[in-house]
Amino acid sequence: MSTPGGSNDVQRLAEEAGRLLGLYHEQVDRLQTEQAQENERLRADLGRLDALQAEIARSNQDNDRLRADRDELLAAFSRMAELADQVRQSRGGGVTG
Repeated sequence: MSTPGGSNDVQRLAEEAGRLLGLYHEQVDRLQTEQAQENERLRADLGRLDALQAEIARSNQDNDRLRADRDELLAAFSRMAELADQVRQSRGGGVTG
């Protein structure tokens, strides 16, 4: 046999369960939204990192090219110095120190 108060208890429990279920769904929706926003931020960060890596690669290539140019110039100046010494010696000027 059911009591009149028992029906009210069940109704209150059902209402409380419905309220808690609604809160649960709100929290899940909020967490999903936050996760989606964080994923977007991470994708943007990844894009920036990719751009920086590409810039570093270009800078490294430029650096390699500049080092090669520097080495060529140093070799040319060294050869010019050798030739200047040879000319000086051939003219009897000797090497001054």
